[in-house]
Amino acid sequence: MKHLKRYIFVNLLITLTLSVFSYFFILQHEKDIEQSSIDRSLSIHEQQIATFIDDAISTVQTIATVMEVAPKTEALQTAISSSRSKDGSYKSISIVDKDGRVMISSNQNLIGQLEHSYAFYEQHKDPHQISINFSTEEFNGVDDIYISKFMTYKGEPVVIVAEMNINTLMTSIDAVQRAKSVELTDLNNNMIFKSKMLNENGISNSKTLQNVDWRLKIISNRNLALDALRTTAILFLLLTLVVATIQLFNNVYERQKEKLRLIEEINAQKKELIGMLAANTAHEIKNPLTSVRGFVELLELKYDRQGENPHFAIIKTEIDRITDIVGQFLLLGRPTEENDQPTEVVKVVKDTLNFMKYDFDVHQMRLISSYQEPELYTLMAADQLKQVLINLLQNAKEAIPDGRSGVIEIKVQLQDMIIITITDNGIGMSESAIKRLYEPFYTTKITGTGLGLPVTRNMIELAGGTIDAQSTVDVGTTFIIRLPIIQS
Repeated sequence: MKHLKRYIFVNLLITLTLSVFSYFFILQHEKDIEQSSIDRSLSIHEQQIATFIDDAISTVQTIATVMEVAPKTEALQTAISSSRSKDGSYKSISIVDKDGRVMISSNQNLIGQLEHSYAFYEQHKDPHQISINFSTEEFNGVDDIYISKFMTYKGEPVVIVAEMNINTLMTSIDAVQRAKSVELTDLNNNMIFKSKMLNENGISNSKTLQNVDWRLKIISNRNLALDALRTTAILFLLLTLVVATIQLFNNVYERQKEKLRLIEEINAQKKELIGMLAANTAHEIKNPLTSVRGFVELLELKYDRQGENPHFAIIKTEIDRITDIVGQFLLLGRPTEENDQPTEVVKVVKDTLNFMKYDFDVHQMRLISSYQEPELYTLMAADQLKQVLINLLQNAKEAIPDGRSGVIEIKVQLQDMIIITITDNGIGMSESAIKRLYEPFYTTKITGTGLGLPVTRNMIELAGGTIDAQSTVDVGTTFIIRLPIIQS
């Protein structure tokens, strides 16, 4: 329970910390995206409004040209009506005299009426005699804008006025934005148009229009903090699951590592104990064995000088066999001395093969050897390396069943280490047998002691190397020895 509470606390601490950082990161990311969207919208709608105004100015300029070229009332009326019919955004196009009274208009009902004073149209007149003004009609609240051009007609000052409904354009812009609000004002913050749903606290950006002194502002209606919180909540759940999974795997890994450490410690203690027992036992056995063999030789000289009694030979053979086993015990228990002189690996391999060649020839087995480099040096003592090779070659020979043409191949290669491989075409081993190969006293041979491979691995590892086995049942076995390389 104590461990469980600790895991839960660590999980919450990690996930909450990550979630807090994630929240601010996501919030900033959402703000950046929304700001980019607002900037794109500003550019698009600025162009729309600019085109809307430019078209109206072009219309007024066209009528002004007609007034200069063909100042007759009929020609002006035709030009005004034609321009009005081509574009539905105009409420009316009129010519107003200095008293503000409509002289000519596309809307016949306005002729003779007083719309706005002459001074109203002059409010924002520029050097090109163009002015742009706006006012809100009381009966419907629609914002009308007036594009005006100041001219002289029949010796009197007049104004060509295009009255337009800006609300239609702005409403379409507002509808396109959906999650954003639109606000259009002049530079004195007089409102021309604004969306019904306006979020005053949302992130925004504004831009002053190029051809008119107005400012377009777009405001986000999204609650970015809430959106980021929702995303973070989902991320929190995922992080909790991920951290819990990592904790679970880490717990399993730590337990497995502790288990392996305990097994290695037990094996090391067992190996040390076996070594001590083997050494002590070997010393206790070897001295009596020497005496027994001496007395057997004396008895043989006394009672069987001609060598006719086979029992003496059997007794000496068995005593020698016991002596060999005792020697293996001594090798298992005796610490390997450090070697400070380099050993030429290829030379030791060749000497070992020459030493064992007769035995292999007797058993009609073929030895194949190959060497990648002529001279490779390691710090493993030559006699120890020779003992290792003899053990493995002897095992390879004994693994080949009677009646099979035996082939044993030994290779010496150089990679990052010196690689010695010994391959036979014997009976092979199962996976379970490979796992137990280096256990003391484990053997698959009827007459084996189970000490050869543990001794072999011990000598190789003390020299800084490794040994591995690969085997397939009824196909053969390969032992791979890796030894560190040194300069000669």
